[in-house]
Amino acid sequence: MDYSVLIVAAGRGERMGLGYNKVFYLLKEGTTILDTTMEIFLKDDRCRQIVIVTNQNEMTMAMKKREVGRIVHVAGGETRQASVRNGLMAVTQDVVLIHDGARPWCPTRCVDDLLVAMETEDAAVLAVAVKDTIKEVEEGYIVRTIERSRLVQAQTPQAFKTKLIMEACKIAEDTNAKVTDDAQMVEMFTKTRVKIIEGSYSNIKITTKEDLKRN
Repeated sequence: MDYSVLIVAAGRGERMGLGYNKVFYLLKEGTTILDTTMEIFLKDDRCRQIVIVTNQNEMTMAMKKREVGRIVHVAGGETRQASVRNGLMAVTQDVVLIHDGARPWCPTRCVDDLLVAMETEDAAVLAVAVKDTIKEVEEGYIVRTIERSRLVQAQTPQAFKTKLIMEACKIAEDTNAKVTDDAQMVEMFTKTRVKIIEGSYSNIKITTKEDLKRN
């Protein structure tokens, strides 16, 4: 199945304390986080288009040594949600995978499984089971312990029929809805069920420098 991937890389990465966008941090492998994130898609012939959403002032840095034609660069918005909206406007394929630019270690198996699911589904999300006990807290005290058997931790890529996620994104924008991931827009504004696909515990999002030690 052919697809576009939309890589959201317009964050500021303030929790990394670098003073610049964390996706340009150089990993021990000698490549940046963004380059490593892109690698799985550059090697995949099914990936017909890579849309990279970056900050306007970082566009030149993001474009260096990039494959011409297959890769499209789009300026990000004030929020991740706005950046996704901007990126979707450039997508050409009927199926789009939306992926965090700071999630560089996604296994190929996860992409394969998502695409298999998209043969019959309109939306599919990678997720892993929650390992820890989760507590609900109010004013510094535990209110209750949440049953974790029904809880999962969502990851990216998240796969959608492009028309569906564009419509959901438009409604979210028109209603000023705030979401924490792209699947939530589908959950809130459509009747489409989102299929859960087993993710990987190695598919972490780099948020702090401590995350760099986990791979």
